[in-house]
Amino acid sequence: AASHAMVKAVLSADTIIVMGQPVGGPPPERQITLAGIMGPRLGRRDGSTKDEPFAWPAREFVRQKVVGKAVTFELEETAAAMNKSFGSVMVGGENLAHAIVEAGWAKAKPPMGNNASRVADAEVLQRLEGEAQAAGRGMWNTKPGAAAESVRTIIGQNQFDAKEVLDATRGVPQALIVEQFRDGSTVRGFMTPSNRWITVFLSGVTCPGFKRAEAQGEPDVAEPFAHEARYFVESRLLNRDVHVLLEGVDKFNNFYGTIQHPAGNISAELLKVGLAKVVDWSAKFSKDPELLYKSERVAKERRLRIWKDYVAPVRSAAAAASSEFPGKVVEVISGDFLVIKDFAVPPVEHRIALSSVRAPKLGRRDEKDEPYAYEAREFLRSRLIGRKVTVGIDYIRPLPNSTSETERVFASVLEGHNNVAVALIANGLATAMKHRGDDQDRSLYYDDILQAEAAAARDKKGVHSEVTPPPRHVNDLSQSSAQAQAKQMFTMLQRAGRHQGVVQHVVNGARFKVLIPRQSVIVSFALSGIRCPTTGRRDGEPGESYGEEAYLFTRDKCLQHDVEIEITGQDRIGTMIGKLWLHKRDHAVTLLTEGYARMSGRDASSELEEAELQAQAKRLRTWENYDAELDAMRAAEAVAEIEIASASGEEEVTVVEMVDPILFYVQAASAPKQLDYVGGRLAEMSKAPQASFRPKVGDIVAAKFSQDGEWYRARVDDRKGDEYRVMFVDYGNSDKCASADLLPLGSNVPSLASCPAQATEYKLAHIKLPRDEDLLYEASGMIQDVLGANGGKVRAKVEYRERSGRHHVTMIDPSSGESLSAVLLRNGLAKLERRKQDVEGLKDEQEKAKRAHLNIWRYGDAADSDDEDKFFAQDVAKAKAAKK
Repeated sequence: AASHAMVKAVLSADTIIVMGQPVGGPPPERQITLAGIMGPRLGRRDGSTKDEPFAWPAREFVRQKVVGKAVTFELEETAAAMNKSFGSVMVGGENLAHAIVEAGWAKAKPPMGNNASRVADAEVLQRLEGEAQAAGRGMWNTKPGAAAESVRTIIGQNQFDAKEVLDATRGVPQALIVEQFRDGSTVRGFMTPSNRWITVFLSGVTCPGFKRAEAQGEPDVAEPFAHEARYFVESRLLNRDVHVLLEGVDKFNNFYGTIQHPAGNISAELLKVGLAKVVDWSAKFSKDPELLYKSERVAKERRLRIWKDYVAPVRSAAAAASSEFPGKVVEVISGDFLVIKDFAVPPVEHRIALSSVRAPKLGRRDEKDEPYAYEAREFLRSRLIGRKVTVGIDYIRPLPNSTSETERVFASVLEGHNNVAVALIANGLATAMKHRGDDQDRSLYYDDILQAEAAAARDKKGVHSEVTPPPRHVNDLSQSSAQAQAKQMFTMLQRAGRHQGVVQHVVNGARFKVLIPRQSVIVSFALSGIRCPTTGRRDGEPGESYGEEAYLFTRDKCLQHDVEIEITGQDRIGTMIGKLWLHKRDHAVTLLTEGYARMSGRDASSELEEAELQAQAKRLRTWENYDAELDAMRAAEAVAEIEIASASGEEEVTVVEMVDPILFYVQAASAPKQLDYVGGRLAEMSKAPQASFRPKVGDIVAAKFSQDGEWYRARVDDRKGDEYRVMFVDYGNSDKCASADLLPLGSNVPSLASCPAQATEYKLAHIKLPRDEDLLYEASGMIQDVLGANGGKVRAKVEYRERSGRHHVTMIDPSSGESLSAVLLRNGLAKLERRKQDVEGLKDEQEKAKRAHLNIWRYGDAADSDDEDKFFAQDVAKAKAAKK
């Protein structure tokens, strides 16, 4: 009689495994070899024996035709000793044996005995074989080399490096034919088209398994629900085409990964029905660990299968009152002790010890660290500092002998769904506390902690290994006793350029102690170009306004964070001075933007100026009482104080670069002689062989001008990758150069570096330009006409000089004796600065343009005092940059 079943797997072209309906557990199975045919034999999966020709494509033909489909079968005979049955199988009304032979993937066998139906069936099979052979189908393909090409080269698991395969395929799902499930969470199969035989453990998941029996020959002993878990995955995935995302690898060449299937995530489905548990340490491999935890929670709440006796843990009464809160890690004190700031208003900092964990102790001043103490703290710092976490308080213990704390809070800290303590222990950087059986003061994740410790001990990680890490030697140059040594190391640290560092301590808003790991030193470090208000002193002396706020702001942003620093100077007590970047942003700019600092000293850049202006405009913090008009008046007075008359009165200069209609670079009459000397030395130097050179911004170098291929002195203004923007200091023009077109002005030609720049920045005094592009274009043309008529020569008188070195001058056309400022004012193409309305002669020229309604005066007054900055700019170059 015919029986109904589902095809579970295809072993070869002539053998399949079918299964019945499940009743209270996994269903019965039967291996059926198709009667009357014989297919080519497959080689062993480990590659120790090869396939017969066409065995693999024959198996694939049958697999793709019947796996997972309903069939009917009739058994003809059973070989109990061989655990085999022989019979016929019908799929979709078609005789499977006939279909295989007709496609050319098996041979007909002569009938056994004189049974009429067998003889008749054998005749049909022989006829189908003859037709397939005549047509050259399947294994009867006569094309040269076809038989050899059909034989796979199987790459066994011990024939490749799993780490190399993981690196080569990372992030890209790989095709996989599932051949076997050792248990519900361990799959074996062939990667295609490479034919690698691999074992994959599902990332973050473990199912009940099978243990070997003590007596030889006995069946493996199944853990509870092991059979159900294996049936669950076999019925859905065995012999199916899937994709596997390889995510990790262990030392036995086994992969960890996630099976991808259109029907869903098999790992999540196992967890939802209570046939698997989440494994924290391998869940970190998974792309979506949150899905795994949520799925497991569903089974726990419903007490399904392996969770049938599950009882949710409870916190101690004292801890339950405090419960759970989100926060941000602001300091890692040791491998098991954190400072976490909550998100309350105002926020509160909590000192939290990790529940059920003991990390190696850090030594005090005169003590050595215990082995792996630094590694444990660094593990937490690098992963948690500044990150959002969830704190679940497990228990609270009193500290009767402590003078600073009355109690200590022990908690489970989660980053996302990753338990910090479990991760720490899984890496061998801490051990689990051994609680008594009746001690309920323990982590809610204590079982996971114990499992992680067992795995770390088995793999001899960290504190479980036989290797003791070498002691750390860090030279603390921040101590007052190390001032002389700090000064000795300054030059080396300065020349090295940018350093990777870790902020060890925040002194105030702009001063730090920074560890430079590569040099194994700690330095005192202060931000250049700014000053933060001071904090209160320990002796009770109060600090400046916003000093404490600036300190807390910087502490919150920078403490124990990875930073970059560049050392540009040093003060008299050995403190390094320079720039500090946090997440690629200059922290001095951040402080200025937030109003926690003000510019100071000579290191103020345009970026710092812009940041300070933003804070001034918003009247933030230290600028809360800022008065723009009063500040402008004081600035004007400061400029007046530094005004100087030109010692030689008027002098003849040559304009070599016009930046805009009132800003120029000029050369003195003595420049040609100096430039002949500089040019000759540069030509000699450029012929000598040079090592590769990567200058810093601000360096004076030799640069090849792209227009003529000649070498000139230049200042590096910016760098993007291998491209540098430079300004030629003897001519005032700019260009972009590759590093190959730059040379250092080294000690072998000292005069090149020391010879003053021959181009001086001159700006027409007392006037400003409109922002209107058309008017600027007209003004530029007018000034170019004057300069062109005189070969760029003008007479100039210095009115005053800024601290930055820019000269404010009166320029006179030598042909007409008229100032260029007067030309622009008379034509309505410039306007007097408000504080210089009384400049003799220039005011009359401006009045003429106003009366004639020329250009900026065409609608009457160009702008009232409130809108002045919308229409005029003191520095057109900056105005254009701001507009962009």
